[in-house]
Amino acid sequence: MSTDAASTAHEAGPSPFRHRGPIADELALKVLNEGELELLGRMPWTSNATFLVDVTHSETGDTPLLQGVYKPSRGERPLHDFPPGLHRREAAAWELTAQLTWGLVPPTVVRDGPFGEGSVQLYVPCDYEQHYFTLRDDPAWADDLRRLAAYDLVANNTDRKGGHVLAGDDGSLWAIDNALCFHHQFKVRTVIWDFAGDVIEEDLIADLQRLVADGPSDQLAGLLGTFERDALVVRARALAEAGRLPDDPSGRRIPWPLV
Repeated sequence: MSTDAASTAHEAGPSPFRHRGPIADELALKVLNEGELELLGRMPWTSNATFLVDVTHSETGDTPLLQGVYKPSRGERPLHDFPPGLHRREAAAWELTAQLTWGLVPPTVVRDGPFGEGSVQLYVPCDYEQHYFTLRDDPAWADDLRRLAAYDLVANNTDRKGGHVLAGDDGSLWAIDNALCFHHQFKVRTVIWDFAGDVIEEDLIADLQRLVADGPSDQLAGLLGTFERDALVVRARALAEAGRLPDDPSGRRIPWPLV
């Protein structure tokens, strides 16, 4: 082996990501909220400071060690159209999918960490060779992707890149990097336009109607501003009444880069 190859292999080392068995949302939230965080390293290719952490807690018992993705507020890059505190929007994305009972977003909490307050999201073991553009033509993922398209419209996701869509080892579709959501102005930018015009399933419409009738949960409302809460309900009502996923006639509502 050449010196360069040996150096590269040494630098790469063993993967820090660990596989784990299934875990209930309630237990995951408890562990993420109360567990001890140990920094393993910074995640590559991220706009804001993002860290992989081990999370240990006595409640896990025989459950394999959990890992989380920690995004401290102090590591955020300032944006002209979103106020500081993007980590709270990561948690709000989880609270919305929890209220809708749609899955999609891994359990996420706001808590103190090694670099101060931030979000900690349950790390999802997955196949990193897979992303939206490798999944969209597989009929097995169609229902999940349509549900995610509807979710992003309600959440007003401004940054749904293809690489933010994961095929979990558990067979579930997961949506990560949800910080740029919930603006009170309509700012949707997503790569998921392939299902435009498709009918939204009746059970999803019923979930949207329930959100409109009940309003955001206390947990979700506490993470958003007044205008953001009102706009969320308006978007949910509009989508439920339309009953179909909309098109983008401008062709401009896409993020960059695409993946």
